[in-house]
Formats: sequence, structure tokens, C-alpha cells
Amino acid sequence: MHATRILTKEHVLIKQVLDLLDESRQALETGIPVPMIFFEKAGIFCSEFADRFHHFKEEFLLFGLLSYKKQGELDTAMGALRYQHDRCRQCMAQITRALERYEKNDEMAVTLVLEHLSVYVSLLHRHIHTEDHLFFPMAEKSLSTEENDSLTGQFAEQARRFDKSGRFLEKHQALADELSDITGSW
Repeated sequence: MHATRILTKEHVLIKQVLDLLDESRQALETGIPVPMIFFEKAGIFCSEFADRFHHFKEEFLLFGLLSYKKQGELDTAMGALRYQHDRCRQCMAQITRALERYEKNDEMAVTLVLEHLSVYVSLLHRHIHTEDHLFFPMAEKSLSTEENDSLTGQFAEQARRFDKSGRFLEKHQALADELSDITGSW
């Protein structure tokens, strides 16, 4: 399996949560209250799975290899993708910071959550589309079989280091399912 296909499979779970975040955005826009627990759990998923697990593989492993191999040729594209990761992290941090006031129905906090949620959802949808349909196909063509095998091995090693219990993916799928259950309550 090509290393980029591992990342694309992970995008499926991220998009599942992203769609739920979009539902919460739509609910907030129409005045439907979204329980704070939804945003707390979504923040955990985004931080643990999307940022620390998935984006690490993209930013440090795939981009690092491509940067070395392509000698700067792809630095602008990879810089844009890294910037999008950073903006998403910033948005989620802003949402998390606003939650205490959000729970008290502070309208300013609701507005902050809505603002950063809108950016997060829109940006990450576009980002994933760009990676899946433009960047990853280009990466597949750029990497030799040996480089792909090395990268796939690094992904597996990173997953082993990150997932001591062997249930990391199951845990985050369950978290996504929990978020789905919460969206059914509003």
C-alpha cells in the first residue's frame, strides 16, 4: 500500500468528524444550542487524532522526505499545507478557550465558537480535498518504491509509539460515533 493511501484512509475518519462539526456550526447559526460536551470531545479528537497522529505523519515524515528529495521544489505547496494545519490548530484552541463562557451562554463566546468553527470546517474540507486529489497523487509519482516502503515503515513505527494500547483507531472511531450520537440530540 502506498503511504499516501494510509493518510487518505485517515482522512475518512477526520471527514466524519468534520461533517459533525459542520452540523454543529449550522445548528449554532440557527440558534440551536450545541452542548459544550460536543465541542470538548471534538477538541480531543482533533487534537489527538488529526493533529498529533495524522498531521505529524504528513508534516514531519512525508513533507520531510519530499522536501529532501525535491530540493525545495515543493516547499511552497508544503508550506501552504502546514499553514493550514497551523490555522486549524489555532481555531480549535480558540474554540476550546471560549467553552467555559460558551457554557454560560455568553453571546461573545458563542460568536467566537461559531467564527472559529466556520474557519476550521471550511479550511479543513478544502485542505483534505487538496491533499487527496492533488498533493498525494503527485507524491505517489515522486516517491520510489524504496522511499514509499521506508515512509510506510516510519508511519507504522510512529503508530506503534503513539498507540501503546493497540486500540487508538478504535478509540477515536468510538469518539466520532459518540459525537454523532450527541448531534442526534439537538
